[in-house]
Amino acid sequence: MNLRVGNKSDKEYILNIRPQAAPLFEGRSYFIIAEDEGILGFAVVFHREIEAPVPANEAFINLIEILDENNHKKGIASCLVKKIIEMEEEKSTYQVRAYCEINNIASHRLWLKTGFEISSAKESNGQILGSFVTYVCK
Repeated sequence: MNLRVGNKSDKEYILNIRPQAAPLFEGRSYFIIAEDEGILGFAVVFHREIEAPVPANEAFINLIEILDENNHKKGIASCLVKKIIEMEEEKSTYQVRAYCEINNIASHRLWLKTGFEISSAKESNGQILGSFVTYVCK
């Protein structure tokens, strides 16, 4: 399996099969492709400035998708996340974050396996909606 930054033709291919992902590719984003005789999956990342705990920048993983269900649970998503961490550490990014729906157990396992810390995302009434996951870069 090869991991690389996606290009214009990769983006066109992805948006052809997942047009609802178009807004995620706007702005300060990039995406990583996992491929082996075609695209297996991808992850979309954008950068933003944060104020706490100190002014810094973060990379936010907005979407990870493995295109074929037969390729789930084969470590592709873990490889994508590890590649993003590697790239962001080279850029001296402060942290990598993502959001995970509360019922997405497979995603929570992915984040734990790749070294992320998990914290609850709560409504003002205390109801837990999901989790923010964070990896502080070295």
